[in-house]
Amino acid sequence: MLKERLSKNLRIIRAAHKWSQETAAELCDLSPRFWSKVELCKANASIETLEKISVGLQVSVEDLLKENMDLEAAMKPRSKGEK
Repeated sequence: MLKERLSKNLRIIRAAHKWSQETAAELCDLSPRFWSKVELCKANASIETLEKISVGLQVSVEDLLKENMDLEAAMKPRSKGEK
């Protein structure tokens, strides 16, 4: 269930910013291939990967795993120091 939420929210965030998978992956220091697998629910994201995504996209881990993420949350930059 969390895997599906993360997948959906990554797509929402990417669409909100008009980023390609390659761009989003690069921001998070991940390979585009792995990013694609996470978005398609074909790979699991470790806690370390969630942190990389959070830092790279400037979105809290809580927001990444939210059940109903909206575009406002997707576009909102994170406060400094928040993970």
